[in-house]
This record gives sequence, structure tokens and C-alpha cells, in this order.
Amino acid sequence: MRTLWATSILIFLASCAVNKSTNTFHPFNGNQVSCGNFIAYKLTDDNDEYVSVSFSASEVDFTESQVFGIGKAKVLEVRRKKYNGPISSTLCNDVMPAEMPDKVSDEVATSGLVEILLSQEDIEKAKNGQPYSVTIILKDVQFTEMTIDYLRIEKTNVGWLPG
Repeated sequence: MRTLWATSILIFLASCAVNKSTNTFHPFNGNQVSCGNFIAYKLTDDNDEYVSVSFSASEVDFTESQVFGIGKAKVLEVRRKKYNGPISSTLCNDVMPAEMPDKVSDEVATSGLVEILLSQEDIEKAKNGQPYSVTIILKDVQFTEMTIDYLRIEKTNVGWLPG
């Protein structure tokens, strides 16, 4: 019995991403999806919750590394949404499933930092209106019931529209 309990705890801990500075957990270690002017999603493993970063890229002159304060930079919004079923197939997709899961919660981050990293090649692509790749790092992002100390969305593609 004790072995089963310990194994269950280890499986739970392995299914969550560890925040580096506080050793707390956040559930966003699933797939990533991105599209549009600049919107990126990082999902949970069961695809029923995500954190999204929406950025008005056309209003900013990109450099290789930029840091924006949540709540201070008007070009940026970080949200956390939870649904009662899988949601990943509806993100960045112009063909929606017949039945959509219901939204359970939706909240906007109140503080924290978002770092955006681009290569010189991707900066040129963005300037020319072509799809490009971006790495997004969330640091100390505050929601009502959760803090994400650190989350990295690695080399995700933006600058394109579904359809």
C-alpha cells in the first residue's frame, strides 16, 4: 500500500512543471500552439487548460531580447483559461469541432514579466511580414490562484493566420 501511494505521488509530481525559484508546481507542461500576429498557448497534458500570451507585434520594433511588464505594457496580455474538456484542437484552427468544451475559468495575469527572444533572422522575417519563430519566457506571473515562477515556450511559430 505504501509503495502504491509513493508511486502515485511521484507520477503526480512528474506531471507538473516545477517553478525554479519556489519549487512550486504549475500544470503547463503539455503541447504549445501559436499563430496570428502573435499569440502563443502552452497547454496542460490533458489539454483542458492553457496559459496564453497575446502580443501586438505590429506595434513594437523587435530586438533580440525584450522584457515587458504585465499590466504595464499595453501591447501584451497573459491569460489562463480552463475548460471542462480538451481544447487544443480549437486553438489556431479555423475549423471548429461540432461540440466545444465549456469554459470553467478565465483570468488575466496581474503582474510578472514576459521576455521575448528572437534571432536576427526571425527579426527580419517579422519586419517583412513573414511567419517567424519566437521564444517566450514567463517570470513571476501572478494569477488569482496561481503563480508561474518560470515557464518557457520554446521556438514557437507566429506571424501567420489559420486558413
